[in-house]
Amino acid sequence: MKVLIAEDNPIWRQMLKQNVSNWGYEPVVAEDGKEAWKILQRPDAPRLAVLDWQMPHMDGIDVCRHIKGCQTLPFTYVVLLTSRDAEEDMVAGLDAGADDYLTKPVEPKILRSRLAAAQRIVEAVPPREWALPRVAGYEVKRLLGKGAFATVWEAAQNDSGRRVALKIIRVDLATEEVFNRFAREIRIAERLDHPHIARVYDSRIDEHVGYYAMELIDGLTFDKYVKYEKPKVAKILCLVAEVCGALDHAHKQGVVHRDLKPSNIMVTQAGASKLVDFGLARSMFRPEAETETVTSLEGTAIGTPLFMAPEQARGENEKLDGRTDIYALGIILYIMLVRRHPHQVDPSDRWKTLREIAQGHVSPPSEVKPKFDRDIERILLTALAEDPAARYPTAAEFGQDIIRFLQSKAEEARPQK
Repeated sequence: MKVLIAEDNPIWRQMLKQNVSNWGYEPVVAEDGKEAWKILQRPDAPRLAVLDWQMPHMDGIDVCRHIKGCQTLPFTYVVLLTSRDAEEDMVAGLDAGADDYLTKPVEPKILRSRLAAAQRIVEAVPPREWALPRVAGYEVKRLLGKGAFATVWEAAQNDSGRRVALKIIRVDLATEEVFNRFAREIRIAERLDHPHIARVYDSRIDEHVGYYAMELIDGLTFDKYVKYEKPKVAKILCLVAEVCGALDHAHKQGVVHRDLKPSNIMVTQAGASKLVDFGLARSMFRPEAETETVTSLEGTAIGTPLFMAPEQARGENEKLDGRTDIYALGIILYIMLVRRHPHQVDPSDRWKTLREIAQGHVSPPSEVKPKFDRDIERILLTALAEDPAARYPTAAEFGQDIIRFLQSKAEEARPQK
């Protein structure tokens, strides 16, 4: 078995290399953390790594975080080797995902026994290709996506043969708080029934497993649809009007999405919109105390910065309601039509983006495109009003205004008799 030895001290590096080789392992050597991380990303990378804590370019603890945070790598057993023997250092190393922690100078027989134990563990972990989750009643096909707490898989429901998207909670992150949040997401998703919201068919959550099966959407995210299909303005407006209807339904059920963005709007192969992912949704009618600390911290902005309303960027979470979603949808529509963000934002700088949006100033589309349609501009600026009271009061009215505009344009284009 290959063993990666990442150590910047040449004396320790040579000693570890010699010992590992004598014990029947194949040593692979790196002189710093950056080189170690490159080696670990190779197809034939070692699955057992001994990392020095302090190295140039990238510390061993940072390499460990990269390994444990990368879902595309196979399981890799990490031993942190360091002269830092304080209890808090050991805790920090283990919190970073290290599987073992040894302090220098380490006795060769101790290291050898730890490597032997690590080898048994690595060999017991199945290859990544075998790592399809097993869910009773479903045949899991392939990974569709992954997030902080869950993975989404294409699956077939055994009884019906229906193709579904199966969202499964990550067992390694399944703390009580995470389970509570996931259970809340399921409750919200199950009470939404609208043709432009992805439908939930089945769910289960207990102390052992958490999942829900939802409608599998063959299509593209809104931004990719606009990029690749290059639809006309009227089609973009139609899709946004459909999303308005979906949001209005959710708001009437007391649910605010709070994380609306182009990737949460799917466009099917038939050209219809589907709103997905209510993971940050919040009830407008009643607080759910058991999860509020997970999704909302006082003065903390909740959601994706580029698509926040000013009150959301300011962390005024008690003020968030359906008009917050209207603002986010206004930003999405602005970007799709104007090809830039309505605020002077820096996508690489979260805090600068939050400050800019919190100030609320929106550049009118006609400042960017002088020939921009004034009626569409009025619609956009109403949705993007800094004061929530000046926005459309409901998503339905936002959508109705779009439809009236489209109908008026259709009337104008109709040949006169």
